[in-house]
Amino acid sequence: MIAELDKIHEWLSSAQSIVITAGAGIGADSGLATYRGEEGQWGKVETDSKQSVFEVVNPTAFVEHPGYGWKMYANRLLEYTHTVPHEGFTILLKWIKQYGLEYFVLTSNIDQQFLKAGFEKDRIRELHGSLFYLQCSKPCSHEIWEHGLDLQNILSDIDKGIYPLCPNCGKLSRPNVYMFRDGTYLAHRSNEQEIRFQQFLKRVQGRKMLVFEIGSGPHVQSIRKKTRMLGIEYHANIIRINPQDAKIKTPHIGLDMGALQALLEIDDFIQHKTHQGDSPGLLERRN
Repeated sequence: MIAELDKIHEWLSSAQSIVITAGAGIGADSGLATYRGEEGQWGKVETDSKQSVFEVVNPTAFVEHPGYGWKMYANRLLEYTHTVPHEGFTILLKWIKQYGLEYFVLTSNIDQQFLKAGFEKDRIRELHGSLFYLQCSKPCSHEIWEHGLDLQNILSDIDKGIYPLCPNCGKLSRPNVYMFRDGTYLAHRSNEQEIRFQQFLKRVQGRKMLVFEIGSGPHVQSIRKKTRMLGIEYHANIIRINPQDAKIKTPHIGLDMGALQALLEIDDFIQHKTHQGDSPGLLERRN
């Protein structure tokens, strides 16, 4: 493990840009549920409803059963609103400043935890949209708006059959997030983020790039595809952090631990190397 930490320190020290590609696992240490498995959000959907996630989390089902759909998303919105991002987010921002790195975040998460942690809005690409934005379920126009919902009373309103409506046509509104089998998702907000990401890639073309892929499993490939692209097309060094599936081909590095533990271990090693010469840091002292 010391050899891996030393290599990560070397990569960070020589990097000129960093891309953070993140799945649901990065939020687990903040207390947020992941998606797969019985403890994940989709596992709970399947258990509670006796249906698959594909049958429940799609635009048609959302319109046909608005109480179920809106209650599920409202609970997530309340959870995300009250969650405090864990220290790992702060560590990533510290490295960006410490090493003077150009950066961008690619995330499949819809929880805005990166924004809440202090990452710049124009440096975040939300591949599946954001639960903090709404659109018409029809949709009647291309408009996307910030939710503006009364979160204190939203669950009681839903129980009474009062749902958020489109301000333009009065039909049911829905979160501006990409559901399964989704033909009505309005993607232009996400597309604008993609344009900014492509502009970032042009700026850093030819510079040494480091990728931290954190908490993204193999089931939903949107994040891992981006990671592979950066490794192949931009010759990025990749650090994959995932307690269930950290396998990755050399020379890249896989750490089979949670996000917070991994980032704390790396940061401890880096700070000791910086301030105390070649001190191996906390990990070796623990062992």
